[in-house]
Amino acid sequence: MKLVINASPLIFLNKVDALSLLSGCFVEILVPPAVIAEIHNLRLPSFIQPATLTPEGAAYVKGAVGRLHAGELEVMVLAREHRISYVALDDLLARNKAKQLGLLPIGTAGLLLLANAKGLMDKATVRTKLQELIDHHGLYLSSHVLRDLWAQLG
Repeated sequence: MKLVINASPLIFLNKVDALSLLSGCFVEILVPPAVIAEIHNLRLPSFIQPATLTPEGAAYVKGAVGRLHAGELEVMVLAREHRISYVALDDLLARNKAKQLGLLPIGTAGLLLLANAKGLMDKATVRTKLQELIDHHGLYLSSHVLRDLWAQLG
């Protein structure tokens, strides 16, 4: 599987020392220019590769910025340009737009669950990391999503 990732999942995973798990979940991970600019203080591991958009894709993003941020739009455009299905986005509006475009959005919580499914992290650790993100780092998950997550994690 391949992934194009936005800033918030990178930042959140870095805060709970889980960024390295992505290499065990995806064979290729791309980050667009606006995301690189947003996370300029975060040192990315070598398996996460910066990628540029086509001139047409960049022009589309420039004209479409509004309710969605440039990074979110670039993630979607880059995924479509590279024929990558999975996009890591936390914002609900961005996730809904990605679905409309035929992409498969996964958030920070979903990335941690994927790491568990791949045997890279046990359920108790996923639960601990999610709780830390919620309690100390500002990850917002609706009560419905939280209920589903806790049920999955036992």
